Amino acid sequence: MPAVRQLRPTTAHVDLAALQANFRALQARVGPKVRVLAPVKGDAYGHGAVQVAQALEAVGGDAFGVALVEEGAQLRDAGVRGLVLCLGGVGRHGAEEAVARGLVPVVYDEGDAERLDAAARAAGRRLPVHVKIDTGMGRLGVPLAQWERFLDRLAHFQALDLDAMMTHFAESEVDDDTYTREQLRRFRQAVAGARARGFVPRMLHVANSGALLRHRESWLDMVRPGIALYGEPPVPAPELRPVMRVTTDVLFVKDLPRGASVSYGRRWVTTRPSRIATLPVGYADGYPRALTGKAEVLVQGRRCPVVGTVCMDLCMADVTDVPAPVESGDEVVLLGGEGPDRIGADVLAGWAGTIAYEVLCGFSERIPRRHVPAASA
Repeated sequence: MPAVRQLRPTTAHVDLAALQANFRALQARVGPKVRVLAPVKGDAYGHGAVQVAQALEAVGGDAFGVALVEEGAQLRDAGVRGLVLCLGGVGRHGAEEAVARGLVPVVYDEGDAERLDAAARAAGRRLPVHVKIDTGMGRLGVPLAQWERFLDRLAHFQALDLDAMMTHFAESEVDDDTYTREQLRRFRQAVAGARARGFVPRMLHVANSGALLRHRESWLDMVRPGIALYGEPPVPAPELRPVMRVTTDVLFVKDLPRGASVSYGRRWVTTRPSRIATLPVGYADGYPRALTGKAEVLVQGRRCPVVGTVCMDLCMADVTDVPAPVESGDEVVLLGGEGPDRIGADVLAGWAGTIAYEVLCGFSERIPRRHVPAASA
């Protein structure tokens, strides 16, 4: 049977022209000698990885970052031709697939390097790899104490070329840059050690969104702006435009008397005669239950409080103070809007007690992505 067309109004609108404008703005900031890699992991931070990569390729984007081999394979299947860097590595089972798909692995584990070398030799090709150094993130990366040993081992792999070296900053967006500068110092020290052993990396890259916007000295040969690319930068950047807007329509409106309770647990009770709009969105859509009693939505451009407990599929807003009568079918903005009342991802995150990254990635597949067309060149 054919797929059911979209019936429910809750939609994430992805402005690909804004995405392209952000990419160009970031390119202009770092200049023509610095390559811009677009992270599209996590379905492009919830924006749609294939559509985002295709839109960026149309304006000269030629490097993309994924977390998983499967995400890289999805891009290749869609015809994306540029560098696809597996930021999380390839794991115990992804070496052959990465080689077959023409993906570039990030390497930080000797076992992964051995498996990649074997897969590349079996395919009769040399494989460029980006080696990651842990300079203080404490997550992925070769620990500095093991760096020399790792380089000695890497030199014995016949099919691997150390094409690039990289690290990741832990707090590049904060005002105190002491730790970021120390991480950069450690990285430069590790690079010097590699060069002393005869390695000649073609690229060095360390800068995420915060570093790109705050630390010019970290730009090096390539930058990796994630959330900044999607218009929700961790520090102010007026030239960047939000790319995603999430809307729904009012499902049902009712008038309640003073003293009436709303939703599970009776956590909110009217203190006056109130007009309550029920919205077809809830935590199964990625609109977190943690927003209960904190969030607001835009109805007719006016902020209205979300009242009562956020449910799996529904939530409620108090629209009593909206001047014009609110009716079923009226548009409601969950994320986005204009002017001082705009609800950005950082605003939603503040209400939910999380970060903007999680808000954007959290909107589930139940919410269709509607990609606003972008320029073709």
